[in-house]
Amino acid sequence: MMNAEKILRKFAYPIGILFPWLLTPIAFLITDYLPKANVPLLYIVMVVFIAINVTVELAIINALSSFFAFSFFFAEPYGSIMIHQDEDLLTILLFLLTSVLVGYMATKHKHNIQKIRMREFMTDIELELLERLPKAIDTEDVVAALRDALKPWYENCVLITHGDNWATHPMIRRLTNLRKTYLEELLELRLTPEVIAKIPQLEQEHDVYFLYSSKQVIGLLRIATANIQHLPKDIFLLLLHQVNISLERTRLAADLEKEKIAKENELLRSALLSSVSHDFRTPLTTMIGATSTVIEFGEHLDKQQTRELLNTVLEEAERLNRYTQNLLDMTRLGFGKLQLECNWVSVEEIMSVVKKRLRPLLIHNFLKEDINPNLPLLYVHAALLEQAIFNVIDNAIKFSPTNASIDIECTKEEDKIIIAICDQGTGIPEDEREKVFERFHTAEKGDRRRSGSGLGLTICQGMIMAHGGNVSIHANPRRIGDKDYPGCCVRIELPINNQQEQHELPTSAE
Repeated sequence: MMNAEKILRKFAYPIGILFPWLLTPIAFLITDYLPKANVPLLYIVMVVFIAINVTVELAIINALSSFFAFSFFFAEPYGSIMIHQDEDLLTILLFLLTSVLVGYMATKHKHNIQKIRMREFMTDIELELLERLPKAIDTEDVVAALRDALKPWYENCVLITHGDNWATHPMIRRLTNLRKTYLEELLELRLTPEVIAKIPQLEQEHDVYFLYSSKQVIGLLRIATANIQHLPKDIFLLLLHQVNISLERTRLAADLEKEKIAKENELLRSALLSSVSHDFRTPLTTMIGATSTVIEFGEHLDKQQTRELLNTVLEEAERLNRYTQNLLDMTRLGFGKLQLECNWVSVEEIMSVVKKRLRPLLIHNFLKEDINPNLPLLYVHAALLEQAIFNVIDNAIKFSPTNASIDIECTKEEDKIIIAICDQGTGIPEDEREKVFERFHTAEKGDRRRSGSGLGLTICQGMIMAHGGNVSIHANPRRIGDKDYPGCCVRIELPINNQQEQHELPTSAE
């Protein structure tokens, strides 16, 4: 339903001309109670009303029509627009002048109020945009913020972006096919410094505003400013400038992230090659040496010597197998290709399998276990959990002195099962404890054997976190007073409630 202002605008000129004559009967009623000199006030009220609600031009027309109506009905001779009394002539002229001045001032005041309201509205939009734009992570967030800001003017503006169905907007449908083609070409424009310098000219030529970064056109804004009264162009252009700054910021952030990822990939590739070349070369060299010795001097070796050489080959082959398994696990963790195939299993079963795998490594060390017999079953991927615990104990063996024990304690705390694996090695400084979970990070001191590829604890963390658990490193509380071999404890926390669902491993483990 049309409001009063739309009705007034639709029938503006008929109302402006005829309404003073229709108002005359009311004026006659006034003269029965008030002096005739008060009649012009009634017409002035009508002129002010029209000036405020329509336009000053119509108010002037209404004032002239009121002038003739007053002279026809209330100035002698009655029934004629001719005026003979100087007093009536002066009254009518003052009435006309007052009507025009009041109508003009009322209209101007109305326009000023509308401008103030529009500027307040634009300021609110600006504040909302300035709040959202700094939080925008990518181009889509910036465009979405601008699109939301333009919603009040949906019928009078269209935001043209890649992949958007902008051709169905009423403003676009009214354009010729040639103009639509121009818009498509502008959207696909390849930006160079020379083209960027021409953007103001292109905006004026095609009646659009560019949304762009220094590399590409993000979108075009077409707005019918003539249909949006009192639009403050300075604030509007400032908003678009802020949007373009945000588009450039998100582009730079995206480029920086790509560069960072590329650099990390290059570092990872270098570390992987270094690890493979170092960790694989030594056991291969040992295996080649032992095998060639058996082949060349087998006739001169006794059974004990031959057995020792073959055991060396087996140990180095198993070591190579562990390195290869770690690299495969790391790759699968990095690309999220492993899935948890969970079953109910006890902690004792897990530790039993781990101990069997550890037997060839426990040459100079031994395990001490303290497992609470009342622990509940875990709903886990048994093979992955075994591998995680194996990696921790393998790492502890590497950093433990000869004849030192590896202490394993399994307890229950609230809704978690805690597996604490403590060694008697040289320990890890507090500021280094988070770094040991990084890929290819290895310790540089206190290692009586080679540290390995630096993937064991990284894989352990990824596998435990996939089960909703956590891995952390702490000082060994039983060896705080030992400065040379303070040791450390790896604490594995596994939840024991609501583990019925099959989960995917995270896409990355850091």
